[in-house]
Amino acid sequence: MRIRRFLLLAMAVVPAAACDDDLFPDLPVTADTVTVYSLARPELSGYPSAFNFAGQRLVVVEAKGTTMNWDVALSERDGSMVLLPAGAITGVPAQAGVAMVPGKTFEEVRTAPRDTAAYERRNPVPVEVGRVYVARSRAIRLFGVVCYYYSKLQPLSIDQSRGSVSFEVVTNPNCGERSLEVDEE
Repeated sequence: MRIRRFLLLAMAVVPAAACDDDLFPDLPVTADTVTVYSLARPELSGYPSAFNFAGQRLVVVEAKGTTMNWDVALSERDGSMVLLPAGAITGVPAQAGVAMVPGKTFEEVRTAPRDTAAYERRNPVPVEVGRVYVARSRAIRLFGVVCYYYSKLQPLSIDQSRGSVSFEVVTNPNCGERSLEVDEE
């Protein structure tokens, strides 16, 4: 019985401690430039075709052990590049999403939309150079707390013949934090 009480107490304390600034200091918001390859092209198998925003990394979807360890993939529809939220695949939970941010430059987008309806979670989103997108990760459970991670993306170039897109990406690695301003060093 003592062990059960201890476990219940620990389960109540750990989520509160997870928000303690001393225990988990904020990680810096960072920028990067990445190239992603179309998931729709079999000849590109083995190249990174998806984003894992919680892990701040690109993912080779076909690689062993990556099943649903990604949020948004690059694919093609009707001859054009698209961002494909994981929920667009039948049978996959629709948690991750992509929001288009019209009328703003990459620098002007400072926070991710709070409204979850702004994020497309089931349908492909067209990729266009100069357009700004905000992505929300799938739900990640940490110490009993559900976390979402946010990033902003801007396509810098599309190479249709190679099946690739280069993106500028800013990711906030902190649970639930919607700020998308790069931290000054």
